[in-house]
Amino acid sequence: MKKLSIFLFSLCIFWSCNKDEISQDPNVLEGMYRTNAFLDPLCIAITDDNQLPSLQITKKSDGTFNLLRTNYIPQKSTQKLEGVTAQTITKGFELYYGQTKIGSYQDDRWYDDKKDKEVTSKVLSVSYSEPTKGLYFSYFGVKK
Repeated sequence: MKKLSIFLFSLCIFWSCNKDEISQDPNVLEGMYRTNAFLDPLCIAITDDNQLPSLQITKKSDGTFNLLRTNYIPQKSTQKLEGVTAQTITKGFELYYGQTKIGSYQDDRWYDDKKDKEVTSKVLSVSYSEPTKGLYFSYFGVKK
């Protein structure tokens, strides 16, 4: 019985280690992201969830990512950041635009207003500005 318990314990540890390795694949960045007033305080005045900014990340054939932020207030508009790369770190990824670090995707604690509790999950944070080109891009959210 003791040998069986040790075997099962070892199997569980092996499985959990493999799960962490799979999560280090940058393809996990692809998808839709949502935010709330606790993740992004700039959204505190938005009371309708359907009007909160959203973000879509798509992977291009060259391995880079496009980030498309959609704003709904005061009118629908989009901002796009193309050619973003991801570098693996211990708990997730760091995001780069050219040689500049613009954000991360890693474990963090945040308040989920839909579940009415604090949770721990991967949180995306992106912030980049280039005033000479009038480019201001930021987003703080979690994957839908």
